[in-house]
Amino acid sequence: MSESQATGDKSTARSDEHSQRQQDVSSNSDNIDATSQRAFDSMASYLQSELEASASDLSLLEKLNDASINKYEGLSRQAQDMLVHAYKIKQTYNEMQLHIAEVGTLVESVGHLEKVAQELDRYSQQLEAKFQNLLK
Repeated sequence: MSESQATGDKSTARSDEHSQRQQDVSSNSDNIDATSQRAFDSMASYLQSELEASASDLSLLEKLNDASINKYEGLSRQAQDMLVHAYKIKQTYNEMQLHIAEVGTLVESVGHLEKVAQELDRYSQQLEAKFQNLLK
């Protein structure tokens, strides 16, 4: 083999090695690109799921807030109605107090009249007894 042939074989071998390395690098680069793409896709899917979960949580909180608002509005109306009824009851009680005082006065007057009637009854019995004694 001649020197030029040996040099050509070395050059071809180097060229083949270089081509092989380029293919390996290209293959590794394609592999890295594919892996990176899967990682980005997975990250995008994860972030999308997190955003959907957050949106769902916010929607639930909004519904809970609306339900709480409705409940407290109902309680507020009930409390206002109770205040109106309490005011009416107080007015009725105050009006009744006047009548109760009048009834108390009437009871005292009736009691006094009963005493007077009893005294009159006793006096009339005494008069009748005297009259009976005078007729005898």
